[in-house]
Amino acid sequence: MTAGTTSPTLAHALTAGLAESYPFKLQTLETDRYSSQTIGVFNAGNPGESAQDSRTRNRLSSAIGESNAEVVLLMEGANDLNQGSSTPNATITATVNALEDMVRDTTARGIPVMLATLPPQRPNSPKGGAASFLTRYNDALKVMADKKGAMLVDVYAQFPLDLIGQDGLHPTEAGYQKLAEIFQAALAAKWEQAPAALK
Repeated sequence: MTAGTTSPTLAHALTAGLAESYPFKLQTLETDRYSSQTIGVFNAGNPGESAQDSRTRNRLSSAIGESNAEVVLLMEGANDLNQGSSTPNATITATVNALEDMVRDTTARGIPVMLATLPPQRPNSPKGGAASFLTRYNDALKVMADKKGAMLVDVYAQFPLDLIGQDGLHPTEAGYQKLAEIFQAALAAKWEQAPAALK
């Protein structure tokens, strides 16, 4: 307390998150691109969270309600994969099933879901334990997204490994910028409309 360490309030409103996070950077990109509109990006990320944990599904539902979301960007599963690296096939199946529940719950509310594949992981690194089977997981996500009507954002295909930091899992700040740009491009491709031609 003497040093002045603060603690978050018990009830907090969703924001775009930390300045280095991709939702914060996406908010900046959206605000700059669509200056005549008010677009809110809300970061409901939770470090260490497992997609398979039933609380995650409930937390997503609460965050959607709190933010009055019009679209959900969902990228989840890295912690599950890294914790279940000794049983990759079972872990992939359980994690994709958990995400399928989240997609189904969200689309049932009339809210479109942009489901992202996970970026690459650096092999032989402290937190890159799923590097060898990440492609299998992402392929399974693609099948599920198609089946459930989610819009796939293939982050993996667009994300260079050199934008993953030393721990092998988390992007560098430039990597978070790249994530924001990937999502911004996907949103624009789906919903951006060209201005009406002047007569």
